[in-house]
Amino acid sequence: MKTTSFRLLPLALLFAVVSQAQTLQPQNPTDMTREMSARLRLNEGQYVRLLTLNRTRQTRQREIEQSTSTQKDPAMRNSQLSELQTQYDQECSRIMSPSQLSQLQQSENQGTTSGGNG
Repeated sequence: MKTTSFRLLPLALLFAVVSQAQTLQPQNPTDMTREMSARLRLNEGQYVRLLTLNRTRQTRQREIEQSTSTQKDPAMRNSQLSELQTQYDQECSRIMSPSQLSQLQQSENQGTTSGGNG
């Protein structure tokens, strides 16, 4: 019975981190990658590659938001962010196994359907 309690503790902590992460935008790439690693059970190599990808994505996202904020062109901003998301998804498919990628997509879909516009 005590073993079950210890197995549930990481799950409870993960839920706490996820719920907090949903309220704190944007999330630190290191924290985001740690959460993804725990949820998707990434190996060390996958973690390192995903951390680099998440850092690059956040940097590029900031650049897009800063450059398009002066232009007042939401269509261009949305287009660039959509392209960035497509590139991110492609890189994730190179890093993760098909089952991990499926879990990631499911969690992203749940986040958008229950979490609003993020």
